[in-house]
Amino acid sequence: MNMQTKFTSNIRKLRKEFNVSQNQLALETGLGKSAVSYWELGVEVPNAKAVIILSRYFQVTTDYLLKESGDNTPVYRSDDFDVDLTISNKRLKELRIKSKLSQDKLATEVKLSQSAINNWELGKRTPNANAIVTLARYFGVTTDYLLGESD
Repeated sequence: MNMQTKFTSNIRKLRKEFNVSQNQLALETGLGKSAVSYWELGVEVPNAKAVIILSRYFQVTTDYLLKESGDNTPVYRSDDFDVDLTISNKRLKELRIKSKLSQDKLATEVKLSQSAINNWELGKRTPNANAIVTLARYFGVTTDYLLGESD
């Protein structure tokens, strides 16, 4: 099962378990109703900020939402949806440097653009869920770690 299929399935399942409509989820989290619908339909993938907000709302790890992890152990419930991605930007750069990779080499290895990696490290752009999973797998870390949600 690929990341998008897994995410689509998990969001729909969790929303039903929490007994919330797409509209209610959008209103309570500040995410757009059309975005929630598109994610559940598999039309779009969320960005890093949305993944963190959803994991906080549903009390699951970002790994549970995005990867083939069967572990849906509740982590915490938070109404704090003000996400700061500064940690994730730093972690990506630290992991890249620790692995002795240039941005260009990492981009080649994971089939992403060097400019995308540069923009993520500088905090100018936010990676989408596919890129988050790809980078976490490449570096052998959890998506929670990469996104700054765990140490």
